[in-house]
This record gives sequence, structure tokens and C-alpha cells, in this order.
Amino acid sequence: MRIPWAGLGAFVLVVAVAFDGGGYFPGPWGWTILGAAWAAGLALLGRHRPELSRPALTTALLLAAFTAWSGISMAWSLSVTQTALETQRVAVYASAFLAAALWARSSAVSLLAGAWAAIVVVCSWSLLTRLVPDRFGVDFVGSGNRLTPPVGYWNSLGLFAAMGALLALALAHESSSRVGRALAAATLPLLVATLYFTYSRGSWLALGIGLVVTVAASTRRMRLLAVLVAVAPWIALGLWRASTSTPLTIANPSIGAAAHAGHRLAVVLVVLGVASAVAAWLLSLLDERLHLPAGWIRPVQIAGVAVVIVLIAAVTVRYGAPNTIASKGWHAFTGKGASGQTLNGRLFSFSGTGRATQWKIAWREAKAHPVVGTGARTSEIWWNRLRPTAGRVRDVHNLYLQALAELGVIGLLILLGALAVPLAAGVSSRGRPLVAGALGAYAAYLVHGIIDWDWEITGVTLPAILCAAVLTRGSPRVLGGRARVLALAAAAVFAIGGIYTIAARLPQNRLDTALGKQQWEKATHDAQRASDLAPWSSEPWLKLGEAELTAGLTPQAHDAFRTAADRDPNNWVAWWDLARASQTGEREDALLHVKLLNPLAPPAK
Repeated sequence: MRIPWAGLGAFVLVVAVAFDGGGYFPGPWGWTILGAAWAAGLALLGRHRPELSRPALTTALLLAAFTAWSGISMAWSLSVTQTALETQRVAVYASAFLAAALWARSSAVSLLAGAWAAIVVVCSWSLLTRLVPDRFGVDFVGSGNRLTPPVGYWNSLGLFAAMGALLALALAHESSSRVGRALAAATLPLLVATLYFTYSRGSWLALGIGLVVTVAASTRRMRLLAVLVAVAPWIALGLWRASTSTPLTIANPSIGAAAHAGHRLAVVLVVLGVASAVAAWLLSLLDERLHLPAGWIRPVQIAGVAVVIVLIAAVTVRYGAPNTIASKGWHAFTGKGASGQTLNGRLFSFSGTGRATQWKIAWREAKAHPVVGTGARTSEIWWNRLRPTAGRVRDVHNLYLQALAELGVIGLLILLGALAVPLAAGVSSRGRPLVAGALGAYAAYLVHGIIDWDWEITGVTLPAILCAAVLTRGSPRVLGGRARVLALAAAAVFAIGGIYTIAARLPQNRLDTALGKQQWEKATHDAQRASDLAPWSSEPWLKLGEAELTAGLTPQAHDAFRTAADRDPNNWVAWWDLARASQTGEREDALLHVKLLNPLAPPAK
């Protein structure tokens, strides 16, 4: 039996990063970069004829360029600390794509199956925290009872589940074995239930657009629709049962009531998963009977167009002309969201929950620095200066606007090119196996990026990177001697970057341990070591100073905060902490910096 190493690697990668807080924080980045570089090197050295298609090569170069541009922006960044971290995050995507693209030619199905299986495992665990809260100790208040673990953000978890559902549908449609089709279909009720309990409206929109793209790109459209019809009733039953389980749909249920309702729903979802698998199995047995006679194809197409026209007419009659709908939609988007104890109503609210304000401030940032931006991961600084409310926004809820604000027109064009090439390649190669499903999942990710910050959650972005690698695998070219050397050099650079990232995190981890044990001398040594490896970072000094201040070591805390403020002068928290640890004269100067950087900052006590 041949082991699908590429699929196994994709599975382990996505699961490991997703369970590490979704990969939002730097902990897993170094290992991910190093692992991807090793996989790329293995493909380049272990194969007699390594291959990359022109779209794959173009995408790899553009992602590498975006990584380089992010790093170069440290030269003018408002926060070198944050820009350096963001460069490491982008390097994760560039290295992962290079490795996946090199393996996609021979292991495309395996890569997608690995991504799907990883999403299923993560969503299964996530859903168990909702259905068995008595065993998991879930904090309903902290998340507002919206499903978040292990990714840490409900909207991104919803997108994660939506991408998994699209891949599951593709596998249920195009898997080479009946068992594979049945297994994929069995996971659909679970994945959609996970999406439901995130109460993420944007993820539902992404799923809908991804489904349209999948159907439009499929060359076996009637069979795909047949699969969809076969599994849709079981998905719908699961959604109905979930939406009517009152303790699971209110903001602050009791653990006992939520556990009782969750246990019952868990049984229902298992039964529905089995029913969905059986439906896909029976459909595969009747596969040869699903082809319409040639004379029927045109009437079916005409009927489909007629249905679309009727729907458009009904929407126009109910809600008005397109300009009226747009005006009402924008008014609702900029208004307040749904409120109340039940969360079901949130799915039918069109409120942007403050996104319009974020976009306005990010646009002001972009206009102020249109060519090169303010440096990667610096939008929070502009938000703190101009925000109308005290709410914290670290990342703009729009990938493309954030790229424009932080990296200028140059950075945005590089990013758009890197994201667009796989999309175009997928459209041109849609006749290949599973391309339609990969294209749908990838389109869902791109659409959701308009309204959220999934790019910052590496565990959610990695499945999209794997889809991109599969979409660009067509018409490969053998890498010649010079091209192979250049690819190996790129892999080596990523490997060095991964090793450096790991090495830079180790003293940070030791610092956390020392602070937990209040070993102040060792903590100071670890902070200095971390600072030596990342001289631009204020993070170790802020950690040390805050722990020392809490322990009553005010002079030591003052020195740590002074160093942090010098390293990251646009970080209002560093100045705020310095004010708390300073005497009158220096305190007033620090508070002045706080006032300039964050007028709505809380008073320093």
C-alpha cells in the first residue's frame, strides 16, 4: 500500500497549526516554515524530474515578493516589532505554497483530501465543545456562546468549516471510490452544523458563493447537483434541529441545559451523517443512469435561467430596484446589529458591526501613504489614534484594504497577483479532478477576506494555500538545472528563516516560564537573550516589566518599560506602562505620548 505522504503532511500541518490557537500567534510559524522548506527540498532533491507549472511558479514568485516587500517595509514601518512578526507570518504562506506546488502534480487529490480530513478533525473537536460542554468547561460568556475553539475566532472558524464543506462535496462527487464518496458525504452535516454555531453571516455568504463557483466550474454539473440534492435533506434536518435547540442558541445558557440539548443533537448529527453517507453510496451505484439525453440538456439549462430570472424579479418586487436595495443594504450595514438573548436572529442581520468605521480609518491611512504604506501590521496604530470608540481593532476586517494601507499600492498589487493567478489557473483547468471543489473553496476564502481578517489566522489560510497549489498544477514544466538550483536556494532561505524564527521564540518561551515562577534574575537574562535575537522587538521587555510591576519591583519595571518604549515608540501600551512605573516628570512625558497615540486610552494608575 502506497502511503499518501503529501496528504498526510497536509493533514498534520493544518491540524497542528489550527489547534495552536489557529496559528494567529507566532508559536507554530517557525516549525511550519521549516517543515515546508524541508518538504520542498525533498521534492527537489528526491525526484529525478521535479516540475512546476508556469502559474505555480508565478504564484510562488509573487508570494516570495510579498514576503520580501513586507520585510522591506521595516525600513519605514510605524512598528518594526509588528512588521517583523507579519513578515514571518507571510513566509509561512510562501514556503507552504512552494512545497505544496512541488507535490501537487502527483498528489493533488491527496493534498485536498488531507486538508478536508484536517478540517473535519478540527471542526469535530470544536463542535464537541458545544455539544458536550459539561466535559470541556466551555466559557459561554467570553465568546457570547459563538463557537470559537480551537481557532479562537468565530468568523474564521465558520469560513474554515465552509471550506471543508465545499471540499467534502467535491470528494463526495468525484472521489475515485464509493467508500471515499460516502465518507466525505458523512461529514457534511457535521461541518455545516459547526458553521451554524459560529453564527457567522460572512461565512454563509462565502459558502454560497463558493458553491455557485463549484457548480459553475464543474464539467459534470448534473452529477454534482444530484449529489447535492441527495445530501441536502440531511444537512437541512441538522440545521433545523440545531436552530430549535434553545439552550444552544442563546447567549448565556446553563451548563446543564446546554449539555442535555447538546447530547441529543450529537446523536441526531451522527444519524444524519450516516444517512448522508448512505445517500451518497446509493447515488454512486446509480452513477451510470445520471446522464441526461443530449436533447434534454438545453431545456434544463433554459429552466435554470428561468428560475434565476424569477428569483431576480421576486427580489425586485419585494425589495425594490438595485439602487434601492444597495441604499438599504448600506444603511443596514452601517447600523447596529441584532440584539437580544437568542443568537438565531443574528444570522438575519446585515449589520457590519463597526466594519465601515474601520474601513474609513484604513482608507485615511492608505491616502496618507499611498505608495508604500505604513509598514506591515501597523493599521492598529492608526486605529488607536483615530478610533471613535474604545474598542480594540488589531487587524482591519478587509484583507485587501489592509494591504493597501500597510504596504501601499505596490504591496496590494503583489498580493492581488499572488491570489489571482491560482483563480485564473483553476478556471482554465476546471476539467481536472476536484478542481471545481478546490476552486469553490478558494473563492470562498477570497470573498470572506473582503469582510474579515482570516489572513492573520494561518491555520485557516493554509487550506486555501493548498487549494491554490492544486489549482496551479496544470501543464507543468520540468525544472532545469538552473531553475532547480534557484528553487533549492529559495527553500534554503525559508529553512534558515524557520530556524531563526524558532530560535527567536525559545528565549521568549523560557521568559514566560521564568516569570511564572518569579525567577527575576533568570527572566531578565531571558528577556535580554530574546532581545539580542530580535533587537527590534519590544515584546520581551513589556512582559518582563508588567510582571515586575505586579510583583512590586517598580524600579526594575521602569527600566524594562523604558527599553520597550525605545524599541517600539508608536506602541501606546509601552508608554502607558512606563507612566505607571515613573515619577512625576517622566510620568507626564509618557502620558503625553499616550494621549497622542491613543486619545481614548484608559487612565494610568
